[in-house]
Amino acid sequence: MVTIAGRFNGPPHSGNGGYVCGVLAQRFLAEFGATPGAKVEVTLRKPPPLEKPLTLRQPPETEVLRLLDGATVIAEAEFVEATGVPVEPVPSEEAAAASKDYAGFAGHPFPTCFVCGPEHPTGLHIFAGPVPGRRDVVAALWTPAPDTVGPEFVWAALDCPGGWSAGDLAGRPVVLGRMSVEMLHETGTDSDTAPAPLIAGEGHVVLGKHLRTEGRKTFTASSLYGPSGDLIASAEAVWIAVDPAGIQPVEGRSGSTS
Repeated sequence: MVTIAGRFNGPPHSGNGGYVCGVLAQRFLAEFGATPGAKVEVTLRKPPPLEKPLTLRQPPETEVLRLLDGATVIAEAEFVEATGVPVEPVPSEEAAAASKDYAGFAGHPFPTCFVCGPEHPTGLHIFAGPVPGRRDVVAALWTPAPDTVGPEFVWAALDCPGGWSAGDLAGRPVVLGRMSVEMLHETGTDSDTAPAPLIAGEGHVVLGKHLRTEGRKTFTASSLYGPSGDLIASAEAVWIAVDPAGIQPVEGRSGSTS
């Protein structure tokens, strides 16, 4: 069973897409193990409900893991080939300066989003703003808290900066439809003394890059760098333009969350 706590929302009534993808990805890796030359890809089929027990199921004779609400498929994870180029980093000082111009301060379709919402009281507060001289690239300096150093928070951190790289999210809201992440470096230690990707209390640089837009779909890349400048993880994502009022975890609605 998996339950997405209310804290980890994207839109007010459904889970943050990156966080939910990260939770499912960790369950997938626990089931199948890591595969050299591959990364995990998660596709969101429906808005993930909050505070509701969800089940996990592997279709027979597949390396696919599904997250279900009853009979409804919410998301599914699988291996894909590790491709893509990391977004080139910027110095932490430049990332911190970029955050000051975060577009979400002026207008945000989901202001209480766990990852990028200015109004979330205990969110990650990753405010990725434009990088001067680099078209379609946004960056933020992020300091993880002790309870946000697990790999699912790497997925969460890589989520929203990609979306904000696409431009005016207040005028053209998008939600996460698919995300693939390649974990490259482990730096910290979590509460169980196992390797953790993030270091609590130290600055990490997160970047998002808009690749292209085709109709309702937007394609982005994002990367996360540790305090020493090492690349921790990179992601590619597909976003879907939506009416924000329609993003609710109700059976029969399509779309996912940002």
